Amino acid sequence: MTLTLVSHSPCSPALFGALAACVAQAEDALLMHFPADFHVGQGMDGVQMVAAEGALVASGFVWYERMTGREIRPVSNIKTVIDTARQHAVVLPWDTTLQSDVLRETLLAQAHAAGLSARHLTVLSQNGAWHVEDHDGIPTAHGRWRQDAFGRWVNHESDTPHDAYARSLCIALLGSEADQRDVYPATLAALGDAADAAQVNLDIRFIAPAQLDVSQLDWVDGIVLPGGCDMTNVPGQIRAARHALASGIPVMGLCLGMQSMTTALAQTIAGFEQANMAEAAPDAAIKSFVPMAGIAELEVHRLGERRLQFRDAALEYRFQHHLTIRCNHRFMLNPELIPPLLTAGLVITATDVSGQIVDMIDWPSHPFYQGMQGHPELGSRAGAPHPLIKDFLLAAQASANAGAASPNDH
Repeated sequence: MTLTLVSHSPCSPALFGALAACVAQAEDALLMHFPADFHVGQGMDGVQMVAAEGALVASGFVWYERMTGREIRPVSNIKTVIDTARQHAVVLPWDTTLQSDVLRETLLAQAHAAGLSARHLTVLSQNGAWHVEDHDGIPTAHGRWRQDAFGRWVNHESDTPHDAYARSLCIALLGSEADQRDVYPATLAALGDAADAAQVNLDIRFIAPAQLDVSQLDWVDGIVLPGGCDMTNVPGQIRAARHALASGIPVMGLCLGMQSMTTALAQTIAGFEQANMAEAAPDAAIKSFVPMAGIAELEVHRLGERRLQFRDAALEYRFQHHLTIRCNHRFMLNPELIPPLLTAGLVITATDVSGQIVDMIDWPSHPFYQGMQGHPELGSRAGAPHPLIKDFLLAAQASANAGAASPNDH
């Protein structure tokens, strides 16, 4: 069998493993990987891709799952790589700023001793496209690759441009463009999948939450509150959600974003104006989301793929191909806050199998105010968008159409 190292160095967290995934797809190989620790300066969410087995890996590995349909494995060691390569072709992404020459030489020596065929390919960029060369500098047969407007990888030669859709939507994505493209690319890619399915063009407005002025949201058709581990984004997300509640703009929350939008809703209830998330505001008098640690039968850290329990049969049917979700969180909706939220009109549409963790919420009196505690964007694929994300865009489209029609009603 063959062991292939694909060097792409230096590269951003979102690029790490991307071209290795292209090679793995073309050669029906398994993608394995060694630790890749990106420093905080490269983006806090650089290692926030959730593997189904329960591990956080480099965010660029989302491309392997999207391209091949296979689940990314947790971090491996030399022995595991060699043992696997004896049975199946293996591709390893390589970055000389993250992996050492000693590790490489040890790996290749053990591969040779095991009788494996080993090669080292290099990723190069030219005229906006990426290709892979062999040790002698000769381009391989894997073709040239580029990224579309949503960061999704397409083969340059086989890609067939399509006409722009007749309809367009302006969507505010509460995150810097650098974070959404270079650090954690899954959310933007999932929006692209849903846009294709809904046959709409998207004008994405990237808005850094810390710099948010809510007047920036007055002309958008929808708001996305993404996930992430940077708690400094929470105040801006909450302000955006409060604005959406008041204005009727459709809004969708993913993981951290779901926590922010639920907190924003709690703050509109008399007596709970000071509610905030324990992780983001430890001194808050009222905690909207609290640690799972110490609660009987619950995990301290919910990490990996988990089964959803829907409260409504019709919704379960709608999500029939997405009955699980990738999770990465240590906090849950405060059980003490659930009764007043339900009284105010919140609907809990899905929980974990124990019924204790709120996994999905809806505010039915709003055009679209829905969120999921996990990461639905990781379940999206080209041609098969996640239903929550597609429904959000359809709601944004309906809202935009209603807004366009309203002047003629007078």
